[in-house]
Amino acid sequence: MRLLNIVLAHAAIFGIAALAATSCRVNYPTTAFRCSPGGDDPNCPTQDSDEYLCCSDDPAAIQLSNINAVVTPKYVGRDGVGTPLFSGGNNALSTHGMCVKAGSVPIAGALADTNATGCPVPCNPNWDQDDREDVCGTGAICCQTVELEPEDCVLDPGLGNMGCYRPITGRDIAGLGGLDSTMWGGTEHKTHQDPAGANCMTFVAGATAALPDGVDGADLLQACYRRLGVADSRGFCLGGDNVDLCPLEVAGYRDACEQLNDMSGRVDCD
Repeated sequence: MRLLNIVLAHAAIFGIAALAATSCRVNYPTTAFRCSPGGDDPNCPTQDSDEYLCCSDDPAAIQLSNINAVVTPKYVGRDGVGTPLFSGGNNALSTHGMCVKAGSVPIAGALADTNATGCPVPCNPNWDQDDREDVCGTGAICCQTVELEPEDCVLDPGLGNMGCYRPITGRDIAGLGGLDSTMWGGTEHKTHQDPAGANCMTFVAGATAALPDGVDGADLLQACYRRLGVADSRGFCLGGDNVDLCPLEVAGYRDACEQLNDMSGRVDCD
């Protein structure tokens, strides 16, 4: 139900035809707006003359000249530094996205990148204001597209007084310097990008030739894995009149990890 609620909220914001999910002509699931750009069947509406794009919402990026740097993605005509891993020109490598009606995103707020032209601009809700403005533009906000699920959370003993649950990241994959708490398998979590890392491997295969001396494909692959994330790190840039609050920023909202902290009585976690 958490997924359905946020999808419907974003459907209203982006002007996506919500009736497509319950159309009498086609039998789409209630979460028809979610799609997988890299999947065999994006499951986007195709009825009548409407065209829908399966748009990645993951802005993860790597600067090939400095693979350890934390950078924002460089999209056509926008500030930013790194090569997008799962969006823009690499939209087809993402396992998470949204079906967006072609032409529904204003040109000023849409990507111009090959493979993602007309899609909303992906962003990370955790970015600071400078990073957000570099990618989204001045005055825009970044809204998370899907809610976290409890399976996306990991207990971090270094947080709070007795450990706190937080969203898991690729850095927590065994051997990558984090908590060594996951293998990032297909069913280990609910909203994780690129389960098992196959699309990171595809990215590396196409980018190895651009690496500087002393950096090889294995280094780049680990860097890609470290940038994998769950729902809290994915969103779309929004701007314009009457757009000043994201659906998951309403007063009193608690995400799945925060709820786990609440239920187990953990303190100093916020």
